[in-house]
Amino acid sequence: MSDAAVPDLTQGLAAADLVDGVALVGHVGDEQVLLVRRGTEVFALGAQCTHYHGPLVEGLVVDGTVRCPWHHACFDLRTGEALRAPAFDPIACWSVERRDGRIFVREKRQQPTPRPRGRPTRPAPDRIVIIGGGAAGFAAAEMLRREQFAGSIVILSDDAAPPVDRPNLSKDFLAGTASEDWLPLRPDSWYPQNDIDLRLQTNVAAIDPSACEVALAGGARIAYDRLLLATGAAPVRLSIPGADQPHVRTLRSLADCRAIIERAQVARRAVVIGASFIGLEVAASLRARGVDVHVVAPEKRPMERILGPQIGDLVRSLHALGGRRTSGPDRGAQHARAARDISGSAIFLEPALRYPNQLCWSRRELGRACGRGRRCRKELPGALQAQSARPRRRIDLPRSRKPRGRGGLGAGGLVTCRRRARTKQIF
Repeated sequence: MSDAAVPDLTQGLAAADLVDGVALVGHVGDEQVLLVRRGTEVFALGAQCTHYHGPLVEGLVVDGTVRCPWHHACFDLRTGEALRAPAFDPIACWSVERRDGRIFVREKRQQPTPRPRGRPTRPAPDRIVIIGGGAAGFAAAEMLRREQFAGSIVILSDDAAPPVDRPNLSKDFLAGTASEDWLPLRPDSWYPQNDIDLRLQTNVAAIDPSACEVALAGGARIAYDRLLLATGAAPVRLSIPGADQPHVRTLRSLADCRAIIERAQVARRAVVIGASFIGLEVAASLRARGVDVHVVAPEKRPMERILGPQIGDLVRSLHALGGRRTSGPDRGAQHARAARDISGSAIFLEPALRYPNQLCWSRRELGRACGRGRRCRKELPGALQAQSARPRRRIDLPRSRKPRGRGGLGAGGLVTCRRRARTKQIF
């Protein structure tokens, strides 16, 4: 939309031009502002999602919220508060005046303090332990504090870095167009300021549901009243000869990404095994660094199983324009190309194909990455589970026929957190 087509909302807009439930974008000074009418009320808010700056004018207005079209972050129309991850920061709000059949946007309002959106149905727990230091675990802890939960929160993470914006590890940061300062979901000081005990490089060895305790690898034990499992998933590791060599990388953590970037600075070519979202993002990012990239996958077209053949052909053509080469089964063939072994200078495929390489990563296909972990059942009092649309890293929990300990939660003691800790009220 050209600047001339974007109305100056300080000069007023005819009320008849604003349709109920249909967002309109204008500007106030140098800032884009979203204007939304719901019934007799009119709201003026920031026009971009605070996650990846998605255009909210293209999103959905549902009840008293607007939802980002890119990753489904959700914002309150009245307060601008981010109600659902992956956005955590609010969008700005402006005062609105209606006069003589026109709508005027005035000064920017001060951001209100978030208020709890529910009434506790039972006494609040004293301590909530979260296993997993990714986006889901962070989002749950952040929302608990925002909802005025005053008890103890402990996050146990086996990573060396605090929670980061993990999608950037295969996108802008890997491509070299974003600095490492972009990655942390919150600065290190945020955790002690919000009385959150973040324990990095901490491995959980076992969970004792009868005693409501988590056993750590070093022998320490941590008691909990509620337990949230937010472990995420692990990358696929190829079980073929040569896959354990130091130049064969997987991508999950910030340390993984740093190691790939270091090698990409001197490498001339790379092979990426897997042509789903993560693999193709890695391929595009490495091409941005001038590395010659081959993408190898058993499918005939990238992401054909998920998005269909037409989109698969489009994705393949876009990557070809960007200089990424893909390899799948030949047309009409009854076999797929699968990696069979990796030497120091080449990757060998089935059938007898050979690709030279200096970098090689096994794919991070979350849907195939792990066996489904045992679900938290009613025999595990106080246990919760972060759940996405894809399987999670397996974590084995002992089962108890006769529950003991400090009471269950809701229906069978299970609350799921879908898509980065979209939580129900848990206290």
